[in-house]
Amino acid sequence: MLPAGALRIDWLVTDDGGRLRRGIWRPDAPRGRVVLLQGLSEFLEKYTEVAARLTGRGFEVWSFDWRGQGHSPAGGGAPAGVFDRHLADLEAVLAGLPPGGPPLLLAHSMGAHLALRHLALRPQAAARAVLCAPMIGIRTGRWSQRLARRLARLMIRLGQGRRPLPGRRDYTPLRIPFAINPLTSDPVSYERLRQRIRSDPDLAFGQVDWYWLAAAFDSLDRLYAPGVAQSIATPLTVLLAQQDMVVDSQAAAAFAAGLPQAEIHWIAGARHELLQEAPAIQDRVWAALDCAFGNRR
Repeated sequence: MLPAGALRIDWLVTDDGGRLRRGIWRPDAPRGRVVLLQGLSEFLEKYTEVAARLTGRGFEVWSFDWRGQGHSPAGGGAPAGVFDRHLADLEAVLAGLPPGGPPLLLAHSMGAHLALRHLALRPQAAARAVLCAPMIGIRTGRWSQRLARRLARLMIRLGQGRRPLPGRRDYTPLRIPFAINPLTSDPVSYERLRQRIRSDPDLAFGQVDWYWLAAAFDSLDRLYAPGVAQSIATPLTVLLAQQDMVVDSQAAAAFAAGLPQAEIHWIAGARHELLQEAPAIQDRVWAALDCAFGNRR
C-alpha cells in the first residue's frame, strides 16, 4: 500500500478510445477534493509539491495529463479540434470522480481557460475554482494579435499547420536557460523541473504548432461570445501574475471583472507559473488559495 500523500497512477479510457493518465494523491483523512488542471506542456510530476501542500491541508487531489502531454497519448481527432477534445476529456474526468459533492478546481493557464469554458456550460460542476494566470489572452510577441491569427490561418491553408511556431520547436525548459525563462523567478523550482524532464525525457512536450495557435484563438472567441462570461456563476478566485510574459494578465483582469462571482488578486513580482514561483511569492499565492478553499492553516 502506498503511503498517504503518495502519487497513485491509473488510466481513464474515454468514449472515443483515448487514454488519459490520471493521478491521485490522498491524505489519511480527506476533508475535501481538489481537481488540478495543468497548463500547456505540463505533467503530473510537475505538481508534486503543490499536491503535497494540498494533501497536507487535508485535500484529496486528482489530476491528469492532457492528451499529448506527459504520458497521455495524443489520441485521434483533427488537430484543429484540440480544445474541444480537451473539454470532452475534462468532462469525462469530472464524471469519473467518486461520489461526493462538487469538487474544488485549481487550474493553471490553459487549464484555467478550459475550466472557464466548462463552467460556462456547467456552473455547478465545481464548488469553487482558483484560476492561476488564466489563458484569456495570449501574448504574441512582436506580432499583433490580428497578424498572429492571420498567419495561423494562412499556414494551415498552405498545409503547414504542423510546423512549429517560431521559437517553439522544442517547447521544453531543457532548451531555455533559467536567465531568460518566462515561467518563474525561482532557480530552485526551474532546476527541479529540468531534472524531472531529464530523468524522464518522454515528459518533454515537443513543439507548439500553427494548428494549436489557431485552435486557441478559436477557443478564446468562444469564451468571449455574448453571454458566456455572465453564465459562469461559479465562485472564482483569479490570481494574476504581475510580470506574466506568456498570457495577457490585463485581458484576464478585464474578462474576470465581468464575471458574476470573481475575486481578482494581482501577485506582485510573479511570472507566469504562480504555483512554481519563489517562496515569498508562493506565500501570497497560498494565502489567497487558503482563503478561497476555506483553509485556516
